[in-house]
Amino acid sequence: MRELPWAKLVALSALVAVLGAVALVVRGAQVLPDQVTPIVWHRQACAHCQMLIGEPGHAAQLVTGDGEVLSFDDPGCALRYLHERAPVVHRLWFHHATEERWLSAQEVAFVAGGLTPMGFGLLAVERATPGALELSAATARARAATTLSPGKMESSP
Repeated sequence: MRELPWAKLVALSALVAVLGAVALVVRGAQVLPDQVTPIVWHRQACAHCQMLIGEPGHAAQLVTGDGEVLSFDDPGCALRYLHERAPVVHRLWFHHATEERWLSAQEVAFVAGGLTPMGFGLLAVERATPGALELSAATARARAATTLSPGKMESSP
């Protein structure tokens, strides 16, 4: 018995539809990280300035809505990246400046004036720290920076 050409076309279309549905389910099942992903110190580059991330007390990490995990060597690099690229943020963390722990974007504030790898001078601390800058004020400070030299941040006039 001879097959009709349209029957092959229907079968092929059904196969393509099934494969497409499977691909969407697999992609949709991707679980975005809700924890900090370990950084390979002194080997992993900052997503903004490309310098190696070597000082845990100044690190930051972003998980985008697409599941991309980006790490930064300075809080200012993370804040500039967010301003310049405007990714969808799933999670954002900053390493505490003096303690071995991470602070979420909801918990963090910044003390200005410290020495940081790229010279933004923003140290991550808890929001309750007296005199600390809120995330929005720290972002404005990072956006205003015109030079990035270790230990010194200059602002535009």
